[in-house]
Amino acid sequence: MRIASLSPAATEILFAIGCGSEIVCTDQFSNFPEEAKSIPKLRGHMEVKSEDLRRFSPELVLTGTAVQTGVSERLKKEGFAVIHQDPRSIEQIYEAIRIQGTLTSRSSEAESIVLTMQQGFNAVKKKAQLLPSRPRVYVEEWHQPPMASGNWVPEVVRIAGAEPFPIAAGELSREVTLDEVRAFDPALIVISWCGAGSLADRELLLKRDGWDVLTAVQEKRVRVLDDSLFNRPGPRLVEGAQRVFGWVFEMLH
Repeated sequence: MRIASLSPAATEILFAIGCGSEIVCTDQFSNFPEEAKSIPKLRGHMEVKSEDLRRFSPELVLTGTAVQTGVSERLKKEGFAVIHQDPRSIEQIYEAIRIQGTLTSRSSEAESIVLTMQQGFNAVKKKAQLLPSRPRVYVEEWHQPPMASGNWVPEVVRIAGAEPFPIAAGELSREVTLDEVRAFDPALIVISWCGAGSLADRELLLKRDGWDVLTAVQEKRVRVLDDSLFNRPGPRLVEGAQRVFGWVFEMLH
């Protein structure tokens, strides 16, 4: 099958279930695994041009998350076979992986990835149950304006043994006010800015007006997490949970 994977999460999942060789093009953000970097890229994550896509003659086009809803609908109208996936919870991520397995005749491989993720999360959860307390953790997806991470991220934070910033289950990431963050007063802040990878500049947060009153800032507990480990609904979310658990464990011991 000739697959156009226009979602970084879809690309990671396709490689994980053994379909990497079937991907004919990706979006510009698909950078994992290493082999994905050499696949032809289409620019304009939310504005992919149909003429650029047609050059690759895809039999299946995969898009993902709320930001690509518009482009997925347009490409469908232009005659492409598009599957749009917008999971908002860990359970929905499992289902998205299973769907990709079904579409590519790799259902058993997909089920194996789901099982591995479940086992990984359970291992973190068991260790987290031994922590003496559950500190408050604020995870930030974007910095201008500050946006707290929603979707599946609060679930992952709970698995890691912490209390996440209050966002309803499945709610999209949203802008937050300084008063809200002050009221929550996180013991740990995790920066996971979209597109910044592990190079996010924590100084941009530390220098914000009013944020110096937060416990996490005063006690220098602001950590940078590669956003691909938290913002992509795929197998590496387990690694994100492991990282956060490690920081929480370090803080409490």
